[in-house]
Amino acid sequence: MIIKRICLSAVAALSAAIAVSQNDVIRSSSSQYLQALAKPDVSLSFDIKAQGTRFEPTWGLDVAWIPDQWHHHITTGINHMGKDNIGIGRTAFRFNAPLVNDSVLPSDAISKLRERNTHLNKISTTLPLVLTADQDAGADEYFVKNKVADNEHWAAMINSHVHWLQANTKHQVLGVSPFNEGDYWSVEEGASPTKQWQVAKLLKEGYPRFADIVIVGGNTLNNDKALDWYSPGKTYYEWGNTHQLAGSFDTFANFFQQMKKDGKVGYADEMHNVVEAMVGLEYGMTVGIWWGFDSRARGEFCQISRHGERLSYGEHRNNWTAASVWRHDDGRVKAFIGSSERQAITTKYQFVSTDRLVYFDGYGPVREYLTTIPGGTGYQKGQTNAERVVDITWGEDVPMTPVTSGVYRIVNKGSGKAVAYTANGEIITMADYSASSKKQQWTVKPVTNRSEGDLSFFDIEALDNANIRMNIKNYSTDSNTDVIAWTQDGPTPNEQWYLEYAGDGYYYIRSRFSALYLAVSNNNVIQKTLPASTSSSIRNPMLWRLLPADIKYETTRPAQVAGLTAEAHAASVTLSWTANTDADLAGYMVMRAEKGTENWNTVGRTVTTNTFTDNTCCQGVTYIYKVKAVDQNQNRSRQDSEVVEATPTGERSLVAQWQMESNLNDETANMMDAAANGNVRYNNGQTSGKALHLMSNQFVQLPYEVASSDELTVAMWVKVMNSTAWQRIFDFGNDTDHYMFLTPSNGSVMRFAIKNGGDEQTVDCKSKLQTGVWKHVAVTIGRDKTVIYVDGAEAGSATGLTIKPSDVHPVLNYLGRSQFLSDPSLLGDFDDVRIYNYAVSAEDVQTIMNGGVLTAVEKPAAECTTPTVYGLDGIRRPVPQKGINIIDGKKVVQ
Repeated sequence: MIIKRICLSAVAALSAAIAVSQNDVIRSSSSQYLQALAKPDVSLSFDIKAQGTRFEPTWGLDVAWIPDQWHHHITTGINHMGKDNIGIGRTAFRFNAPLVNDSVLPSDAISKLRERNTHLNKISTTLPLVLTADQDAGADEYFVKNKVADNEHWAAMINSHVHWLQANTKHQVLGVSPFNEGDYWSVEEGASPTKQWQVAKLLKEGYPRFADIVIVGGNTLNNDKALDWYSPGKTYYEWGNTHQLAGSFDTFANFFQQMKKDGKVGYADEMHNVVEAMVGLEYGMTVGIWWGFDSRARGEFCQISRHGERLSYGEHRNNWTAASVWRHDDGRVKAFIGSSERQAITTKYQFVSTDRLVYFDGYGPVREYLTTIPGGTGYQKGQTNAERVVDITWGEDVPMTPVTSGVYRIVNKGSGKAVAYTANGEIITMADYSASSKKQQWTVKPVTNRSEGDLSFFDIEALDNANIRMNIKNYSTDSNTDVIAWTQDGPTPNEQWYLEYAGDGYYYIRSRFSALYLAVSNNNVIQKTLPASTSSSIRNPMLWRLLPADIKYETTRPAQVAGLTAEAHAASVTLSWTANTDADLAGYMVMRAEKGTENWNTVGRTVTTNTFTDNTCCQGVTYIYKVKAVDQNQNRSRQDSEVVEATPTGERSLVAQWQMESNLNDETANMMDAAANGNVRYNNGQTSGKALHLMSNQFVQLPYEVASSDELTVAMWVKVMNSTAWQRIFDFGNDTDHYMFLTPSNGSVMRFAIKNGGDEQTVDCKSKLQTGVWKHVAVTIGRDKTVIYVDGAEAGSATGLTIKPSDVHPVLNYLGRSQFLSDPSLLGDFDDVRIYNYAVSAEDVQTIMNGGVLTAVEKPAAECTTPTVYGLDGIRRPVPQKGINIIDGKKVVQ
């Protein structure tokens, strides 16, 4: 038997195990993509249309330390960040040899300045610079005697370095930091908070050139000490600075809040992870410099934070992790997750798209995604300095399937040949298809969660020798460098790659180490800079498909899909078409747009039947649909099918019914099949047949649009096994500010609550729900009255509720689970769960309880959505407020 949602099995590897009943088979509807992911530690909801928060950061690169391969770090940073996004550099002054005549730099100091400038000049010969102390060499007695710094000599040494830079380069010296990590090196350097402000005072009052040069305070290793080093001399410091190599999340955030309060520039001159950039921006940092550079997440964060808006932010302070979602001004949306280099604890983050179906790194169409950022067991114990970027995409051209762990042939569009190797150390070349050749078959898999640094990559290993990998020769960051087959302990950063979707089933393959692109030149594989030209003759040698190993590449496209029809139901649309006869057909792509917008999105991917029920549409909205066929080579029909139109009627009706007969299938035409988390079992039902049994930490997730009507009825038989407070019979929402739930006990009584960003509105019963026995419960949410029924009798009601289910527009719809992560899961049984898109009468509740069927009562169709309202701060509002509101993406003044 084929298990439902098997096409999303890779999500389990990346996120959480998704256990499904063996009787829960595939049915061709939107529900086949529904996931019931485990509870996260932090959840972030976002709307890709919303007005976000804009920042104006300045990002930079560091040459204050010069390891053997520092030039690689600078070039890697340039390639990942883009020169236009690098606005500052950090260099260093030396104190390991005395000044000549108390003013002239010794030769060693000049040599190191020149070496550092060579690297910085790759960015720009006029790049603004900030100097800090070079800890690569010990302090000469001229500067530190008896472990006490000589303030006058120290200030003179800084002045001489600045003078040399001003006289011999075009770089603007923007500022200096008198000590570097003075809290850690105080004995060797003779540093102290007092010495720091005394040196700052000498520079400001004794050297005229420092009138326009800022003095930077702080830059402690431990951010818990940052204010201790900043506060005594803040009169002389224009910038405040700290590192995050020890210290609490609270003091890191508080430090930048204090800089903002004091009107100073919040500065972090040695960032080690994207979490520092995210948290710093959130609380007041405006300038940050990367110590070293590890690749994609940092580079793309720098780009999008300078040219985009932050849509959502979340953090776990105890775990020293954070995440955020951003929209670039060009429309791209990305999520970022980061962790403290030395202190993080493993954290699960959930991202929820409240606006539309999306694809997270190719997984979809879904509304939520769960990923784990790993940490260690203590300070510098098992830490991996983990970070990650996730692409959030949508549209009519999405990959046929996400790239998951598996064996592939990597085929080039320009040559039609596959990547192959001959022997260790030899250049990787292109080869014609050979069914038996394992040297052109590659195991592609995401890097493990215990990899060091950025996790946004794939390892690519030869099938016949897992130690053979595609390797950039000599760790080069230069364009036109050969890619060779290489065996070594690894994989190393120059053997890891990421996939950038280019459309029509093709990808760009980019290096983690250099950020350059795989390309073919004279039948050899090289890395290359992406050219500005988009002509096919130039771009095709840089485009790749990853195909199953047994597929021979060809470019014949499937026939156009014919005979498309659409049938509207109350809360869904069923599409049917004539099955294609292409021998190598893989499936179909189903695309949808609201009529009049032409904003197409793929709502069904690799559909293997010639029917599909879309239950992710809104009632009363008119949609247009089209379908394409896709073959095993990921070729799509050259032409779309004809476009059809349909409007989910929104008539008063039963939207979904789950009878729990050993499966989670919906009995209505809407095919609102549910998904379970955990290996759920089925007990004897309330009257006959089966009932769903949920054990500890198990729950059921209902489809995204099941509860978004103006009115609503939720009715079911339930047996709650204990009286633990704040369990959920159901909880439909998006986050802890947008929800509607029914709890059998809030500690005192059974309660229904609804909230849409403002105040919570509630209906209470007179007592808790009785435990250990079957009870029929129903909640009817009408225009004038909201009622809770128990065993067919009214148990609580209210007439003052003003929030409609469509206002909340919930997409995370649970049985047995709360939107609040700390609330307990429900232990108990469910049977005959029904949802109606209107408030049924008291008599109807009796009919439902007795297993009867209600007669449909028609009503005019109404949209299930209401205008999305945000403030300028990016926070969602239940209703427009006085002043400026962002309503459906437009500024409106009330």
